[in-house]
Amino acid sequence: MPKTILQYLNITGFLWTLCISMFHISIPRWLLYGGIYLFVATWLIEIFTERRWQHLKPDAQWIHYGALILLFCLGFIYAPWDGDVYFHHHAEQRIPLIAFGLIGIFGINRRYSKDLVINTMVTASVCSVLFLFFVTGWREVLFSPDRVFLIAEKRIQYINSHMGYNFFLNSTLIGMWYLLFQAERKPALWQKIAYPLTALLIFGMLLLSDGRSGFFMGLAIIGIMTVIEVYRWNKWAGTVAAIGCLALTLVLTASHPRVENNQLSHDLRYAYWKSAMELIEEKPVLGYGMSRAQEEFDQVNMKYANEDECYFWTVLHHQYIDSHNQFIQSTLEFGIIGLLLVLIIYLSPLYICWGKREWWLAFFFTLISVGQSLFDVFLTRQFMILYGLLFLMTMKMRDARD
Repeated sequence: MPKTILQYLNITGFLWTLCISMFHISIPRWLLYGGIYLFVATWLIEIFTERRWQHLKPDAQWIHYGALILLFCLGFIYAPWDGDVYFHHHAEQRIPLIAFGLIGIFGINRRYSKDLVINTMVTASVCSVLFLFFVTGWREVLFSPDRVFLIAEKRIQYINSHMGYNFFLNSTLIGMWYLLFQAERKPALWQKIAYPLTALLIFGMLLLSDGRSGFFMGLAIIGIMTVIEVYRWNKWAGTVAAIGCLALTLVLTASHPRVENNQLSHDLRYAYWKSAMELIEEKPVLGYGMSRAQEEFDQVNMKYANEDECYFWTVLHHQYIDSHNQFIQSTLEFGIIGLLLVLIIYLSPLYICWGKREWWLAFFFTLISVGQSLFDVFLTRQFMILYGLLFLMTMKMRDARD
């Protein structure tokens, strides 16, 4: 009985952390970190009560989790040659790297299931979408020409930026598709009814998003999923579906307000990327170190930005700015070694899951993670917790059985 209670407490901490990962606003500390503390504390107790170190056997998954640990440790390996302005801040933000690396190696208890995690995500996603529609106002959502920006205002106020929120919604879409079409157990009748309705609700929110990356990745994964299922039914119909999905994606992307307003050519990210690449050209092999890279980037990050953006970010917002690209950021910090580690982290689950029913789950989670990483620092900032939870589910949890 105590072992069972401990296992369910661990699962509670996992699901709590999963739901809170949707948020990036000021909420009570106990609510923000309570799930993490509960999950980690009960996991550590399980390690010793079950003596899991006695059952460790190196396998392919150690490639993925070992790379996470090494990416964290690189900051300390570089420490003697690094600066100290940002060292503590960056190291603290990267603790999830080593935490999930160790959790992946030592494992989790057997009471977890993919169904439990995905259904929790479905519930959280539906509640969040309905809440945003409610606080925005149904009339504004349905009829206002400014509904995209009205919803964005409420989302930023109550939940998260578009990148974090859309990533969670896209992950939920992937999970529902897996349970409907890929899982070991056949879906129940309620799932066949509830999941398509939920997908429509989530897709509606993505269409109303002010964020381009999450919006585009939502279109991409829904299009690929549609083509896969139609192709399984009929190859010719699948080909037609592929052409239709591609055309629809191009039309919807072109009509997005942040694309049609010609904002792409003026995106501040281009200034960040160009400035960071010039720094990388000076030290492409070893990089600058975790803190020194940030210190150097602070000096040049507005080099190619226009005057209004420089004023906004350097005068009105007193906070450090990163390169807004995980691949560029890791190369800036640790050179080719950092870039290779990031690529190993992203691509190794595809190798690990090859030939298994979880491969498509790993593929879609990798797709949206890489897509997000092109426009934000994904692994070494706020997204690592959700990324780590998703791949624990993918590689460590069973499907629920009848």
